[in-house]
Order: sequence, then structure tokens, then C-alpha cells
Amino acid sequence: MTEKLTSEDILKALNTHYCESIFITDGEGKVIFVNELGAERMGTKRENLMNRNVREFLSEGMYERSTTLTAIETKQDAVGTLNPDDDRSSVSHSVPVLDDNGDVIMVVTNNMNKEHSREWEQILKRERQVTERLRRELDNLRDQEEEPLIAHSPQMQKIYSMINVIAPTDSNVIILGESGTGKDVMARYIHDHSGRSDKAFISVNCAALPEQLLESELFGYEAGAFTGALSKGKIGLFEAASGGTLFLDEIGEMPLALQSKLLRALENHEIRRVGGVKNIPIDARIICATNANLQEMIKEKTFRGDLYYRLSVFTLNLPPLRERKEDIIPLAEVFLKKLNQKYGTDKILADVSIDTMKRHNWPGNIRELKNVVERIFVVSKGRELIFTPTPTADIEQAVDEPMNYINTGEYGSLKEYMDEMERLYIAKVMAECNGSVNESAKKLGIHRSVLYRKTHKDKNENSNSK
Repeated sequence: MTEKLTSEDILKALNTHYCESIFITDGEGKVIFVNELGAERMGTKRENLMNRNVREFLSEGMYERSTTLTAIETKQDAVGTLNPDDDRSSVSHSVPVLDDNGDVIMVVTNNMNKEHSREWEQILKRERQVTERLRRELDNLRDQEEEPLIAHSPQMQKIYSMINVIAPTDSNVIILGESGTGKDVMARYIHDHSGRSDKAFISVNCAALPEQLLESELFGYEAGAFTGALSKGKIGLFEAASGGTLFLDEIGEMPLALQSKLLRALENHEIRRVGGVKNIPIDARIICATNANLQEMIKEKTFRGDLYYRLSVFTLNLPPLRERKEDIIPLAEVFLKKLNQKYGTDKILADVSIDTMKRHNWPGNIRELKNVVERIFVVSKGRELIFTPTPTADIEQAVDEPMNYINTGEYGSLKEYMDEMERLYIAKVMAECNGSVNESAKKLGIHRSVLYRKTHKDKNENSNSK
């Protein structure tokens, strides 16, 4: 068992092991304790300082000012620089100890050598950078909304087979596809199935930021690099994604000047902050996405060919939702399941909605589908959710541009076409009536049993065919 420490043991430890100077006086300024380092910094021995008043040190020119005396006079903490022009320069912090009457009975002073101060400043700066990196990672994680990965269609099954080969590598990837096809979800999937999955996944939209701001976001900046810059500078996304993945969405919108800097970073595996003079090593896998035709942009000299070939070790083409119809309802049901879990409901898609969704063109792709499911979930008062395109694009297009709307392979006869128009209009009315069969039947001018029969027509036909 360790012996009980005495006050003498504690003072001895402070005297010989504490790495900064400690200087303690009474309420009049007489030295009652100083450690070895404190005496050394004053250029003398401990015995030459004990029981002497700090006013004597001033008169002898040991230092130009005394934070101890300031603390005694003001009864408040005092901070100052001692001997700023020579090698003994240090930052002094004096703390007065008051009795019950508010009188100073002791002053404890700590002096930190400026060289040590700079070392601590660098340590704190590194800690702040780590904290900033973690904060930015958390911000990106909060912004990441988990999306379902559905691959019922042959096109998506082929893509996921390819991804399972690509993901474990560190190779750069470009993901192509229309807006809303889930390029960001695919990028996250690749990261989560890579050797970097335990590190950061950082995303930035290259189209959402002006050139200067995008540059500082990617590469960071030093203090005072530009007007409005943080006084201590800021790490960039390349540094924040160290060891992980940096996802550059809408890469086709990146300005040419910044493309050049990105290319150098990829080739040299290092970046230089805005306003900086030193290079910083980086280790981030790059995944890019765009809905632009990069090959055409290269021909038009609006995108660098050398950057494209550096980025496109692998290229993935995501099909639009209208070309992967097998995935529409499974995706919709996943979105609906999340809403049911969130609000404690058990709503389902009406049969007429399922059919309408399969036939809809989905110009906004998965993003549009998700929004549609949420919209009909909110407006529906009944358990069955009714979908009609908003605005009624299919119906308006059928009226205004019938020959463009009609797919001859899909509608073989006038009756089939009219049945489809009837189905769409019924869906529209039911949506307007929040799924109420009675209200919808009244507005349509038919009996509710007729409406029920029409909305369940496809289901009955499918059942009879089995």
C-alpha cells in the first residue's frame, strides 16, 4: 500500500518534476516558494530568491514588470509577458488567494516559457483540427439519410454485381445518371463496403457553391487567407476525409481552374490550403457523380480530359427509374414502411396506386417517388394511399399531346387506351377526396359499388387468371 503523501513530498515533486515555473508569495510579495525551474529562468538559485520581496527583483532588473504585484494590488488575476526581448521571455499568470475578509494572503504565479507556449499552441491547434474534422464528419452523417438499395430489375442486379467487385478497392469511381437516380446512395454503398468503411464519408455538391467557396471547402484555408476567413483557418474536406471517402457530387459543375487543382491533388496525393505555403499529404478515395455528359464536355473543353481519366478508373451508369420498373413498387413500399414506423400507422398502397406508379414516367426518378409516397401518406385520411401525378401530368399530356402520350406497344386498342384514361381520372379524383370512396363516387357521378369494382378491376382479373 502506498504511504500517505506529506506536504513536503508534494512540494518536492513540484520543485523537481513540474515542467514550468511556480512562484508563490505572501500577501506582501515575499517569496515563500519557488521551484528549481523558476529560479533557473530568473538566472539564479532558489536560495537567492526565498524570503525576498518581488519589488527587489524589479529594482535589480531581473524583470521589467511583476504580475504578482499587479495581482496583489487589483486582487484579480494578472497576465503578462516577462522579459519580452531576451531568451528568458515567458508568459506569466498570477492568481491571488483571498481570505474571508477579501485580503490577499497569497499569490500563485505560473510562468510558461514562450517556446513551450508555442508547442502547446501547436498541440491545441492539432486538437482543434481533429475536433473540426469530427464535427464535419458528424454534420455529414446527420445530413446522410439512409436510402434503400433495391435491385429487383436486371439492370440494377448487374450494377450491384459490379459494385461488389469495385467497393473493396481504393480505385476512383464516377457514377453517371439522371438527377434523382440515387447516385449519392450508390456512393455511400461503395464506401460502406470498402476497407475505409470505419472512416469518414464526406460529401460536397460542386454545383451548390461558388468557385472560391468550393476551393476553400475542399482544400481548407489558412488564417487571414481572405476576407471573412476564420482567424484560426479551417481544414478542408480532403483533410476531413483522411483515410475515408470524399464524394464529389455534380463534378461536371466544377470550374476549370479548380479542376486543375483537383488533378494535382490526385496525382501528388497532397493539397495546399488556400493562402498556405506547405503541402499536406492526403489519403482519401474519390467517388464522383454527375448527370452531365462528360465526354461531350471534354470535346467542348469545359471539362479536363486528363482529370476525367484520373477519376474514371471505374464508371457506373445508373438507369432512370422508368427503365427499371421492377424496382418502383419495392422502393415505394420501403419509403412507406419508414413513414409507418415513424408515425405508428399501417397504411398501404391502393391497388390503383400500384398500377399508376408502374405506368408513371418518373422524370424525377427515385427522389420523385420518395416525395410522392410522403405526399400521399400525409394527405390520405384512409388506410389505402391513392396516387395521381401532381400536377396531373399524365392526363394533361394525354389531352394536349395524345400521339406523344400513346405508346402503341402498350395500348393495343381504343378501349385499352380509354380504360387507362378512366383509371387515371379515378385516381386523380380519389386523391382530391383524400381516398374517400363515398366522396369520390359522388364527384364522379357513379355508385360507390361501381367505383369499388373499377378500382379493384385489375386485382380481380389477376386473381381469375391464376
